[in-house]
Amino acid sequence: MDDGKTFGQRLRETRNGAGFSQSALEEICGIPKARLSRYENGHVAPSLQTLERLAKALGVSEASLLGDQRAFLESFCRTLSERGVQMHSAEQAARLAHAVADLWGALGGAESCEVASEDAPAMVPSMAPVREWLSGMPSTGSPQL
Repeated sequence: MDDGKTFGQRLRETRNGAGFSQSALEEICGIPKARLSRYENGHVAPSLQTLERLAKALGVSEASLLGDQRAFLESFCRTLSERGVQMHSAEQAARLAHAVADLWGALGGAESCEVASEDAPAMVPSMAPVREWLSGMPSTGSPQL
């Protein structure tokens, strides 16, 4: 995930997105406002312990503040959890990953991400792999893998 941003830019965007001023973030995590400013302006980098404190205070992962590829995976897993999907084994996780990959491929990958849902059925060549996976899901309640 090379977003072209520095740690300081991601920190500032995350802080602003959370609705915190530097003063408010200082109160939450105990890192002085002057030091937060130095991080955001790229003058210094935080220690690992400070990175952990910042991430916890902002409710994000360290990976997302660092611009690490794992941030995508963490966001994906968090969304699944928020939607009630529970996985209890590596095999279940692999089944879900295969179904998502099949769906992604059937929808045309990244090119189709912005297609309106009403247009999606016309462009889906085969939903059989996804239907096969879904057939193993409980018919009521939240899916549990």
